[in-house]
Amino acid sequence: LPVVYTPTVGEACQKFGLMPQYPRGCYVSIADRGNIKAVLQDYAEAHLARDADRQPICDCIVFSDGGRILGLGDLGAWGMGIPIGKLDLYTVCGGVNPHRTMPVLIDAGCQDKDKNTAKLTIRDHSLYTGEKQERVMKVSHNSTLVNVAYYGKNNMIDEFMGAARDLFGPHCLLQFEDFTSNDAFLLLEEYRNKYLCYNDDIQGTAGVTVAGILGAIKLKNPAETDLIGALKKETFLFHGAGAANIGTISLLRDEGGVPMSRLHITNSRGIIWKSADGTEGSWRNDQQKEFACVGQLDFDMKDLVSIITNLQPSCVIGAVGVVPNCFTKEVIEAVLAARQHEAERPIVFALSNPRTQAEITAKDAYTWSQGEIIYGSGTQFETVEINGRTHYPGQVNNVYIFPGMSFGAICCKAKYIPERFFMVAAEAVANSLDDADLEADRVVPHRDRLREVGLNVAT
Repeated sequence: LPVVYTPTVGEACQKFGLMPQYPRGCYVSIADRGNIKAVLQDYAEAHLARDADRQPICDCIVFSDGGRILGLGDLGAWGMGIPIGKLDLYTVCGGVNPHRTMPVLIDAGCQDKDKNTAKLTIRDHSLYTGEKQERVMKVSHNSTLVNVAYYGKNNMIDEFMGAARDLFGPHCLLQFEDFTSNDAFLLLEEYRNKYLCYNDDIQGTAGVTVAGILGAIKLKNPAETDLIGALKKETFLFHGAGAANIGTISLLRDEGGVPMSRLHITNSRGIIWKSADGTEGSWRNDQQKEFACVGQLDFDMKDLVSIITNLQPSCVIGAVGVVPNCFTKEVIEAVLAARQHEAERPIVFALSNPRTQAEITAKDAYTWSQGEIIYGSGTQFETVEINGRTHYPGQVNNVYIFPGMSFGAICCKAKYIPERFFMVAAEAVANSLDDADLEADRVVPHRDRLREVGLNVAT
């Protein structure tokens, strides 16, 4: 898993153009507009399995525009490593036939090196094979910057998705991957009820994060049978308001029944708030505004320690992406001090990928809390021994959700994927925990059982 997925896939994308070029992967350029169906057909004819009538078969397409690869920023056409790696895991963990899948990179340009975290020269690199042009951006209806090519009449995404359905039928799954949050929410809203599709960064991450929380509840109380009921008793602080955390807070509210009074979220301006009439506040888009608290609070809303001290969350979820190690020792001490009971174990997840972007390492979380924190991370960390007990940090990663979710949708020839499926998937993952997982202090099952877990999710 670490070889074809996190953390290696991030580095692979940063160096994708420097490595030998393999035939797998279909590039759909902005220059192909009006001809996208032919581009997909050419690739399908060359690489996909065929049915009895010698027509190419495609069960699923994972597609990205490289605009936000993990927490690494805009890597443009070099982001192809993500759809390729994702589909490898569809096969390994979900049993999907690799000869009936297509990795696609939507090439609408690439921003300069200031828009990726490592400040790498990508678009202007001599070996870059994508379109050597800036992305053309505009301000959307909710005041965020989005790609012009993806909206309006005859837009690129509309043409791509229509072409895929025309070629492969309505049951071909189309999975959005690693678009910027601004584009991701709008595109999911536009297409989720028109095509068999979902966004793994929003919905898959939400599913596995809730699965990890449910697993943590089982670690606190192995005898608990009403996991959803127990979920409603937790108080949540989401640090970071990108696709992952917005997706999770939405799933908790809409499908988990967690009241808004127990859901809090920050962005770079601190706790997100709005005025009673909605005209003022610290939100950056409509999705953030939806989960903003009403009115400014009477403490320092920008300082994380102050926020934790005053809100007293039992569960802190970090998915900031660009501020590694922001869960300092003082933050962990504040989380422990906020406990209602001395024996209570707070939940702290560091979900940003790759591991260089994690909000806190497993070693620091367990060491600073003396093993009292229940920890999970987006990328696998090493085991940590504290006070004679070895803790095996769970990898709270979409890989527990998307293989089974996609395999199930393909097998039953689904027409669309409702939000409820992701809560059901979360429960399936949590209920896959066995005694060995609980003893190891893992919030998700051991990675060696991924195919078993995938089957549980699918069925």
